Amino acid sequence: MLFNSYAFLFLFLPITLMGYFFISHKRTQLWFLFFSSVVFYCYWSRTFVFLLLFTVVMDFYLAKAIFWTSSQGKRKALLMLSIVANLSVLGFFKYYNFFAENLNEVATMAGGSSILPALNLILPIGISFYTFQSMSYVIDVYRRTSNAHGHLLEFAGYVTLFPHQISGPLVRHNQIVPQLENPQTYVFNAENFWRGCYFFVFGLSKKMLIADRIAAVVDPLVGNMAMASNTEAWLAMVGYTMQLYFDFSGYSDMAVGLGLMMNIQFPANFMSPYKSRSITEFWQRWHITLSSWLRDYLYISLGGNRAGKIKTYRNLMLTMAIGGLWHGAAWTYVVWGVMHGSLLAVERYFKDRGWYVIRNKYVQWTLTFLFVSVAWVFFRSPNFGVATMWLEKVFFLNGGSYAWDIMLIPTKHKDRFFLMLAVALGAAFMAKNTWQIQFKPSYKNALILAFLFVVCLSFMGEESPFLYFQF
Repeated sequence: MLFNSYAFLFLFLPITLMGYFFISHKRTQLWFLFFSSVVFYCYWSRTFVFLLLFTVVMDFYLAKAIFWTSSQGKRKALLMLSIVANLSVLGFFKYYNFFAENLNEVATMAGGSSILPALNLILPIGISFYTFQSMSYVIDVYRRTSNAHGHLLEFAGYVTLFPHQISGPLVRHNQIVPQLENPQTYVFNAENFWRGCYFFVFGLSKKMLIADRIAAVVDPLVGNMAMASNTEAWLAMVGYTMQLYFDFSGYSDMAVGLGLMMNIQFPANFMSPYKSRSITEFWQRWHITLSSWLRDYLYISLGGNRAGKIKTYRNLMLTMAIGGLWHGAAWTYVVWGVMHGSLLAVERYFKDRGWYVIRNKYVQWTLTFLFVSVAWVFFRSPNFGVATMWLEKVFFLNGGSYAWDIMLIPTKHKDRFFLMLAVALGAAFMAKNTWQIQFKPSYKNALILAFLFVVCLSFMGEESPFLYFQF
């Protein structure tokens, strides 16, 4: 069930909010919220909901066992059981065919035959997110940075909570469970509800009015890159850079808004990332909840910066390479991660030596934006062939056969595309982000929200999934 669908907006959400606040008993309200979240997931798959619930129950009781076990050896064994079980399930559904394809290719090159068969697997929706969220709780209990929660319902409510269930934000148990335990969470709060409506409608507008309008041109260009001109290759690159940001930050804003409507606070996931002047700063502003998760549970586990500078650089690159693979089972994602990891390591190297090669902030910003945009080419491309062809045209390496015409963009989309691209660039570079805007209750602001909502509804004729749903 998409947030930008009639079924969600006019059926699921009103019923959920009314049931959530009209039920007077806190425990029953939490049960209702959990049940609603399960129903939300069942809309995608009634089969895989059991996998989600299995993950919840398994990690809850493993964490409890770790908490009450004094033997360090047994605690570590229980932790490894959780990690292996979680990653095995994630790995099977998300990476089996990727592994089988590469293994079979190596075997064929060596003169043998295929070893593993390809399977017709369906990726359970949201598995990358809920696996990390559930697993982080077990790790925190093992590290003794958190106590084990006493009630399964609160933990289940945290993992399955429908606003962040599919594509984040990648929240932590200590951010959500205390709120679910607080009786005030279940009392209607007009200020939070208004703020939630603001986040939700602005997020919906980012998705429907900007990202989807840009996608109408970018997707055909990428799909026909062999025929694209150099100009169109640049437009596709910059367009996708904007499309992905407004699509994903739009979803995150909508999730934050839904949480606020129910008095549940989610952390910020984006803070104007394209204003960054370095890749280090970019990852402090882009998909913040994922980058902090990778830092706390992967980078630190690899040794962080505690084992010398060389290993610090290695850990940065490994963390980002694995982060790239987390996004999808393709080498293009790994290359995207390695590109970011390499530049993070280079920036760290320069910082360690006190070298500041480029001091002009506008040059810093320009180079950072160009690097991020070029890296997105690998992230978007279905294979290396398309990525190589795309970048050859971006950097004018296509054998001197340069073309400046804009032929592939249909006339009916051209004006709207350039308008929306200009709006997107202006908003990304100059406007405040949704967390910085003080959108206070007033008749004027209510009319603005109502107008944006109605305009979004006018574009809701065909299904338009969020880009991060595939991860």
